Amino acid sequence: MKKLSIFLAILIFLSAGLAAQTAPAGQGVPTVTQINVEARNNLIRLTWVDSPEARGPVYIFRSARPFTDSIPANIRPVVVRYGTQYYIDDTDDIGSLYYFVAASDIYGRRYDTIIPQINSANVNFAQPDAPAPTPVITMPEPAPIEGLSNLKAVMDGEKVTITFNNTHSRRNTILYRSTRPVRSPQDLRNAVIVQPATDSFYEDYPVPGPSWYYALVYEDEVSSGNISINPGINTTTSAVVVTASQAAGRSMRYRPLPELTLSDMQGGFLSNQTQQHPLGAESIIMLRNTQTLPKEQLELKRPRVFVIDLQTPAGGEESALFQIVKEYFETFEWEGACTILRHFLSLPRSRDVEARARFYLGQSLYFTGSYREALMQFLSFRSYHQIEANIWIDAVLAAMVQ
Repeated sequence: MKKLSIFLAILIFLSAGLAAQTAPAGQGVPTVTQINVEARNNLIRLTWVDSPEARGPVYIFRSARPFTDSIPANIRPVVVRYGTQYYIDDTDDIGSLYYFVAASDIYGRRYDTIIPQINSANVNFAQPDAPAPTPVITMPEPAPIEGLSNLKAVMDGEKVTITFNNTHSRRNTILYRSTRPVRSPQDLRNAVIVQPATDSFYEDYPVPGPSWYYALVYEDEVSSGNISINPGINTTTSAVVVTASQAAGRSMRYRPLPELTLSDMQGGFLSNQTQQHPLGAESIIMLRNTQTLPKEQLELKRPRVFVIDLQTPAGGEESALFQIVKEYFETFEWEGACTILRHFLSLPRSRDVEARARFYLGQSLYFTGSYREALMQFLSFRSYHQIEANIWIDAVLAAMVQ
C-alpha cells in the first residue's frame, strides 16, 4: 500500500510538471502545419512543416482514439529536433491510429492546440474482405523538374564530381559544402561556398576525413532570402568521404612556387660576391621591347559574402559581424571596413567568426590596394576555406605584378 501511494505521488508530480511546461491554448498559438501521414506495411511516415515562431523541439503524440481538446495524461510523446520535419513510426497492424504533432519554443513551453488536418491526422489499417485486383496502369514519363534538380556528388579518387540539371541556365548558381545534411535554409549557416556561378559540372577537392554533403541554390534566392531547399533534388542526402590515403599523393599547394637555384655561390649562403655577365644584343632588344609594352588594366574581383552573414543572427559576436558587413562591406566603404574589422579582430573571437572576419578584411584591403596585407589575411583564412582563399590569393598576386 505504501509503494502504491509513493507511485501515485510521483505520477501526480510528473503530470503537474508537464502541465507547467505546456503553453495555454488560444488565438495565434504557434503550430506545425501541413501534416501528412503515409502507411506502408507496419511503417508510418509523418511529415509536417515546422512553425517559424516556435523553434523548440517537436512533440509527437500517438493514440488509438481521436485527439479532441486535450491530450490524455497516459500518452508519452516522442521528441524530435526542430528542423527535422519527418518521423518514421513502427507499429502493429491495428484498425486506426491518430497522431498529433505539437510545437514548442526554445524555453521548453509546448503548444497543445489541436487542429484537425493541420497538426493532427489519422491513418487507417483496415483491409477489405476481398481486395480488388490491382489494375495495370502505364505511367507517363515524368516531366522535368523546374529549376535545379538531380544534384549528385560522386567520389572519383581524390576528387568529388558534382553534376546537376538546371532548367534556368541564365541564372547564376552557388554550390555549398557542409558536414551536415542540408534539409532547410537554416542548415546553410553551417555550410561554406565551394563555387559561385557553376555550370552543370564541377570537380571539388574537399578535406579528407569528414562526411561532406552538397547543396545548390540560385544566387538571386540567396540575396532575396527566399531559398528553396528540396532534399534529394537540389541537396545530396548521402555523404561522400575522402580518405587520407586517397589524398596522400595530392599536394596541398594550389600552385607550385618557383624554385631558387643556389649555384655559383662564393663565400657561403647568399654571399654578396656575385659574378657580372653582360647582356647579349638580342637580350637588350627584348628588354627594351618589354619595357615599352602597355600594361593590361587590372580587373578587380567582385566582393564575396557568406550566406550566414546575410541573415540576421540572434546576437553575440555574429550579430556584430553582421552589422559590419551590412554597414560597411555591402556599401563598398572599404577604408571604414578595414578600420572596423581590425578593431573587431583585436578581441578574442570564435574560430569560424574570426576566419570570416579575416576573409572580409582581406577583401577590404584588396579593394584599397593594400595587397601585401590582404595576402596575409587570405593566407590565414586558407585553412578554413582553401578553395575560396586560393581564388583570392591568385587575385592579389595578379594585382601585385601590375
